[in-house]
Amino acid sequence: MFRQQHDRLIDWIVATACLLLVVAIGAPCLVRATEQSRATVCQQHLGVIGKACLAFADAHQDSLPSNGREPHRGWNTLILPFMDQAALYDQYELSREWWDPENRPVAATQLPQLVCPSAPHGDRVVRLLDPDGKEFETAATDYVASSGAYLLTNVQERLYRGAMASPGRYYGGSKVTAGHSIKRSDITDGRANTFLVVEMADKPNEWRSGKLHAHKTDDKEHRPLVEGFSFGQWIAPNWNHLRSYDKDGRDQFGDCAVNCSNGGSIYGFHPQKANALMADGSVAALRAGLEQEVMVALVSIADGEFISAEDYQANE
Repeated sequence: MFRQQHDRLIDWIVATACLLLVVAIGAPCLVRATEQSRATVCQQHLGVIGKACLAFADAHQDSLPSNGREPHRGWNTLILPFMDQAALYDQYELSREWWDPENRPVAATQLPQLVCPSAPHGDRVVRLLDPDGKEFETAATDYVASSGAYLLTNVQERLYRGAMASPGRYYGGSKVTAGHSIKRSDITDGRANTFLVVEMADKPNEWRSGKLHAHKTDDKEHRPLVEGFSFGQWIAPNWNHLRSYDKDGRDQFGDCAVNCSNGGSIYGFHPQKANALMADGSVAALRAGLEQEVMVALVSIADGEFISAEDYQANE
């Protein structure tokens, strides 16, 4: 009897050990598989945005979608009909500001295609104050238009024009003033190697090299809106002049242009990479720590900086 109980105990210990071994080996594989699935969906979302932007250009004499100033409105709104969101687009009053009370139901609408499932806080909201001091909430996005990029410092002479350049802005590095919108034919550095939209995930929260620095979505205070800029809400003019950081994400214009800070810089929640939509509609995985000069070359559309995918793609 004792020997049978002893043998059963040994069998149980061996079975438990085997089970723990399987879990130890299999759990990391499961995590990697889950993240790979999320990264794929993230790329698919950028692909949807890309198809919508190119369809918009087809319908508007080759002009890419752009932000507006009178009244202020964002490029995301313009591509809604090309994202199977015509009904939502029809609710938006183009003659009014994006924060106008009539447009707030649209502004509060969460659109799955505009968020990356790898990013935390996917259902977050951006809390704002309108010019009259009234509070309202807007839905967020993890993707930002590539309007331009700074090289070494944030002065106008070092600002290079991007595919979603801000209308009327002078880009000193490119020696050109942006018009109402960019045409695809204006992109002469190669559309397959020129950014259209990039990941800048989990705004308005602040991230530095994988660490949450400021959890803004937990802050119930509403911040005053900026008419022509987005804190992470898709409804506003959703653009940024990209810049690099140092490796810890603290100081601007270091040599890390991917995944060191989401403060005006490319940032994704994928191991060793972030995603970007190119001007030809393709989606590229950028390697973490991408050099500042390469990022600027990928942003600028007609400055003669010809690069290849090997210069920036992550190892898959």
